[in-house]
Amino acid sequence: MMRKYLLPLSFIIVIGISVLITVNPFQAPIVKEDPISQKWDDIDQEEVLMEVGNEHVEMVDLREEELYRKGHISGAINIPYEEFQDRYDELNQEKRIILICHTGRMGVESADFLVEKGYDKVANFGGGMAVWDGPLSIE
Repeated sequence: MMRKYLLPLSFIIVIGISVLITVNPFQAPIVKEDPISQKWDDIDQEEVLMEVGNEHVEMVDLREEELYRKGHISGAINIPYEEFQDRYDELNQEKRIILICHTGRMGVESADFLVEKGYDKVANFGGGMAVWDGPLSIE
C-alpha cells in the first residue's frame, strides 16, 4: 500500500523543491535604483529663491539664448542644453550647481551628466521656468 503513494508523494516533493528554488523566499529582494539620479537634488522655486545671490552657488540656465535674454533668474549664466556637454567644464566644481530649463527635463539629463563627470553638488529646478513666478532679469 505504501508503494501506491510513493510516486505521487515523490512528485509533490520534487514540484515543491522546484518552486522553492525558483521563488526562493529566503533571498533578499533585489532593489533596482538608478545610482546617478540619486546623487543630485530636485529642488523647487522656494529653494531656488533662497540660493539667488549665494556666492557658493552657480545657476545654469539651459534654455536657448533667445529665451534666456527674454527673462532669466537673476545671476543665472546661460549654457544652452545643446552646448552643455561641451561646455560643462566652465562650471566651478566646488560650487553647488543648480540647473534650470523650461520644464526640468533637460535639467534631469544634465544633472545625470554632471554626476557622471564627478560633480557632487548638483540640483535641478523641477518644473523649470514653466512654473517660475519669481523675479526675472532681462538682457
